[in-house]
Amino acid sequence: MVEHRRSQRKRASQTIPVTNSLSGEIIGTISNLSIDGLMLVGTRAFREDALYQLQFQLPLAEGAPPRAIEVGVHEQWQEPSRFGGQFFVGFRIIDVGPED
Repeated sequence: MVEHRRSQRKRASQTIPVTNSLSGEIIGTISNLSIDGLMLVGTRAFREDALYQLQFQLPLAEGAPPRAIEVGVHEQWQEPSRFGGQFFVGFRIIDVGPED
């Protein structure tokens, strides 16, 4: 299989909940993450071509506290999973703090 992504993605090795920054609602978990995007396993369908502000705790080295990350993202694609009530959603990161 030929990889067409701009950046290599890293699969999440543990469950990383993702929160909608505006509503405070947990909307899913990170499946994989790269420098410019992420795939979310969502608990619902998302509005197509929409912008979202998301928060998550990124695990660091063992024993270190996780780092809180907030990102602005743009929904690129989504598809329902074979398991009811879940959606795979691809986001492009459009804004992140310079320290992150």
